[in-house]
Amino acid sequence: MKWLRMLGLYFERTFEYRLQSLLWILIPIINNFTVILFWTGAKLNTSSLISYYILMTIGGSFTTSHIEYNVSEIDIKQGQLVNYLTKPISYYWIELLAEIPYRVLQSVYAIIIISGILIFFPGVLKLSVHIFAIPFIICIFILGYLLSFTMKMSFAYLSFWFKDIQAVFELLSIMAIIFSGGIMPIPWYPRILQIVCNILPFAYSGYYTIIPLQGLVALPGIFSIILIQCVWLFVLILVHNFLWKRGIKEFTAVGQ
Repeated sequence: MKWLRMLGLYFERTFEYRLQSLLWILIPIINNFTVILFWTGAKLNTSSLISYYILMTIGGSFTTSHIEYNVSEIDIKQGQLVNYLTKPISYYWIELLAEIPYRVLQSVYAIIIISGILIFFPGVLKLSVHIFAIPFIICIFILGYLLSFTMKMSFAYLSFWFKDIQAVFELLSIMAIIFSGGIMPIPWYPRILQIVCNILPFAYSGYYTIIPLQGLVALPGIFSIILIQCVWLFVLILVHNFLWKRGIKEFTAVGQ
């Protein structure tokens, strides 16, 4: 019950800043619209691409975590982390509960805005989902979000040792855009890049979360995606716990 109460409180806090969430969701929508215009100018058949980028926008609004700044700049560097160390719930779960409302709100905004666009351009969004695959696709989205969240938390812990890691965050964002299929579908990449994308975890919180919605993956393939997501999540949790245990020993909070 306490978990639901905490989640409810975080939802209340999130709706106090609902305009900020709306502005943030406009950024990927505009970016993907620019990419669509680029491929249209290249004289390509953009019908499937438009559907792809629409799904990437909606899916990314939920699966892409943005927790790293708060953890690094506010909690660690400004010493606010001390407020969480004595709580009966781990810092990881507190931050997870705190960010879920933002992901939900931004996903709702994305769906509303894109639904408005589809009214004027009907037929550009093409879905092909078997009803029996829906529970597994939901699982893929949840695991995709947990992958992104755990990875961002782990990188944010580098602030325990370094004064400025903004460059690391920028590099991480660039890698996520490239290797998650944010620029173009992964099958369009050169063979070597496809291999790298399939090895790294970024595509499993991006590209591989939305292609089941397009009917590009059969049920056995969906199970393979879930399995790889679980393996990567296990690895990232180990990395997270290692950095947390080492980093918290470096943390100091000074007050009046």
